[in-house]
Amino acid sequence: MITGIEIQRKAVHLATLVIPVGYGLTSDAAVLSFLIPFFFLYLAIDLLRHFHPGLASLFRKHFFGRVLREEEKPTLMGSTFFLFASILTILLFPKPIAIASLLILILSDTAAALVGKGFGKVPIFRKTLEGSMAFFVSSLLIVWIYPGLDRLSGSFAALGAALIEVLPVPLDDNLTLPLTAGAIMFFGTG
Repeated sequence: MITGIEIQRKAVHLATLVIPVGYGLTSDAAVLSFLIPFFFLYLAIDLLRHFHPGLASLFRKHFFGRVLREEEKPTLMGSTFFLFASILTILLFPKPIAIASLLILILSDTAAALVGKGFGKVPIFRKTLEGSMAFFVSSLLIVWIYPGLDRLSGSFAALGAALIEVLPVPLDDNLTLPLTAGAIMFFGTG
């Protein structure tokens, strides 16, 4: 079942499309000159919410408290991992691979959550088969449509990312998904 909170979370997730779109319209240097300082500011706030009661209260009431998942409360937020992964992805991979990897994270993860929570019936670990299939199909569409990508390595990247998304990997998927997809496309185009 899709809750209002989940829709809010996915709306925030979709708002991060500004990063790959902005990167597509500018350069590595331009996007990184914004992302790196923003990441460190965001990381500082994320860390301080654990140690400063006033900031923690303000954070819960006025910022992300309503959309924060239970597993994020004692750790870093998924959005902090997303910003870090965006920086790493842009630094490590050629532009088409980096953008496609970020699109997979943003769009395919959103598709998986909406389909899985809305229509999922067959459980796989803590996910659903239907959500995982939505992730895989949308990832395939991204790598097949985005220009400058090898479709074969992109297909393997879609499969690898879908496996990382469904398996109970102990790392945040905002970090693992784009790095996995990017690495498979990067090393698969040799």
